[in-house]
Amino acid sequence: MAEHLNEKQQKALNFIQAEIRAKGRPPTLREIGAEIGITSTNGVRYLLEILERKGYLTRSPMLSRGIELTGRTSVVKTLDDIRDVPLVGRVAAGQPLLASENIEGYMRVDRSLAGSDDTFALRVRGDSMKDAGILEGDVIFAKPQTTADPGDIVVALLGDEATVKFFRPQSERICLEPANRYYSPIIVDKGTPGFRILGRVIGLMRKL
Repeated sequence: MAEHLNEKQQKALNFIQAEIRAKGRPPTLREIGAEIGITSTNGVRYLLEILERKGYLTRSPMLSRGIELTGRTSVVKTLDDIRDVPLVGRVAAGQPLLASENIEGYMRVDRSLAGSDDTFALRVRGDSMKDAGILEGDVIFAKPQTTADPGDIVVALLGDEATVKFFRPQSERICLEPANRYYSPIIVDKGTPGFRILGRVIGLMRKL
C-alpha cells in the first residue's frame, strides 16, 4: 500500500503527473513551488526527497527537469492510464523512426511515465551518459522532434546507430556531448548525411 501523503505532497505529485501528461516532461522546481505555494527551491527539493523516499518518484540531479515517476499511486489504474510504447532498436538511415523494421517490441507503461502518445523508448547501450544518471541497460523515453534546445538530452541518429547525448549546437556544427569524462564529444557538421535528431529525452526507467 502506498504511504500516506499530506496535502502539499499530494498536490505536488498530482501537478507533476498532470504536467507530464500535458507537456510530455516534468515541471521545474520553481514551477512546482509556484503551484503548491513554496517559494524556496530548497523547500521544494526537500518535498521531492520525501516523495522519493516514499517511492513515488526518482530524481536525476544532473537534469534540470530530472524527475521520473515510479508509477506508484493509490489510484486504481484503468486502460486509459496505460499505453504501449514502441521500443526502438537499430534505425536504418532514410527510414521513418517507427517503421516496423526498427521496432523491437512494445513496453506497457503508465501514461504519466510515457508522456504523449507519440513517445518512443530506447534501451541505453554503453556508459557515456552515466554522470547524468543514465546507465547501460536503462530504457529512456523520448518525444519525437527534429531539433532541441541547448542542453537538452537527445536521441540522435548517426548512420544507423542511435546515440543519447547532450545537445550543444554551434554556429555551423553540432556537438553531442557525453556525461562521462572518458568519452569525447561527437562533432558533426549541420546537414551531414545520415545525421538527424530523433527526439528529446523526457523520462527513464530502470530495472532494480
